[in-house]
Amino acid sequence: MPDRTDGVDRIVSRWRQVRPDLDPSSTEVIGRIVRLEYFITRRVLVDLARYRLTVGEFDVLAALRRVDEPFELSPYQLQSMVLISSGGLTNRIDRLEKAGLVTRHPDPADRRGVIVRLTEKGLEVVDDATEHHLSAEAELLKPLDAVERQQLAGLLRKLLSRHES
Repeated sequence: MPDRTDGVDRIVSRWRQVRPDLDPSSTEVIGRIVRLEYFITRRVLVDLARYRLTVGEFDVLAALRRVDEPFELSPYQLQSMVLISSGGLTNRIDRLEKAGLVTRHPDPADRRGVIVRLTEKGLEVVDDATEHHLSAEAELLKPLDAVERQQLAGLLRKLLSRHES
């Protein structure tokens, strides 16, 4: 299948015409990542809407689901896993607790602390939402074969690890 042009190609082509002294080749990568982020976010929001969840709320539920039973973490542990301020995390936990998806319990190791735990309903919701989420991700990557996916993952890992360190 021959490669097709996209909107980024048109942007880069115009820059080369109007400013031949510039090198817009970085836009060929960054522009596509930004544009793909739009399509990915739009798809994720549609999938999460059926559960009445925001991306941030799903992140909290997924972080709890990725730990062993009884699927619980302190707010500090959650905060490090979802990369959000403590105030923002508290708001998410409040909404999830109100929806019956998580509960708060006293932390036996810290009298002032709490532990956030998935409820049975929360476990069902996050498991179902995760299945849909992973299916959507696979669908978005359908144009790439397995080797291309591995290559792209490796290249993105290389970029991301440089900026995360």
